Amino acid sequence: MPQIPSVKLKKNRASSLYRKHPWIFSGALYSDVSQLKNGDLVQVTDEHNEALAIGHFFHGSIAVRVLEFSNETDVFAIFDRKIRAAFALRQQMGLINNPNTNIYRLIHGEGDGLSGLIIDIYGGTAVIQCHSVGMYSHIQDIAKILVAIYGDSLAIFDKSEDVTKEANL
Repeated sequence: MPQIPSVKLKKNRASSLYRKHPWIFSGALYSDVSQLKNGDLVQVTDEHNEALAIGHFFHGSIAVRVLEFSNETDVFAIFDRKIRAAFALRQQMGLINNPNTNIYRLIHGEGDGLSGLIIDIYGGTAVIQCHSVGMYSHIQDIAKILVAIYGDSLAIFDKSEDVTKEANL
C-alpha cells in the first residue's frame, strides 16, 4: 500500500475523533496543507503523531471528511465493508426485496460512515451522488462493490454534481 500524506492536529484537537465525529475542521490542523490537493487521501494524526483516522482532504472549512477511524489505508476494503454493512442493515429493516417498494436509500453519508456519499436504489438501478471530489475519485470502486452485491444486471447512474472543479485541476 503506498504511503499517504499525513495531517497533524493541533494539541487537544483529537477529542472529536475519539467521539467518532466524521469531520475535521481546518482550524484543528497543525500541518502545512498547502501542498495537498482537494480529494487527496490523508492520514490524520494527533499531536504525538499517533494515527487516528484516514479521510479525504479539502481546502475549506471542513478540511477532512473521515472515512475510517483507524490507521487502515485499504480504501477498497473500507468501502466494501461499509457498503455491505449498510446493505445488511437495510435487509434487517425489511427494505431489500420488499414486496411493497423497491426504492430505498442504501448509503446516507455520515450515517453509514461514508461522508459525502449518497446511494439510492430504484428497483434495478443504483443512483450515486458524490458530494466531494475525494468521494468521486472512488466512484469506480463503489460501482464494482455495488455490482458484486446486487449482481451484473444492476444499472448504475452517476448523479454527482461537477465536483471535479474542486480538484485543483
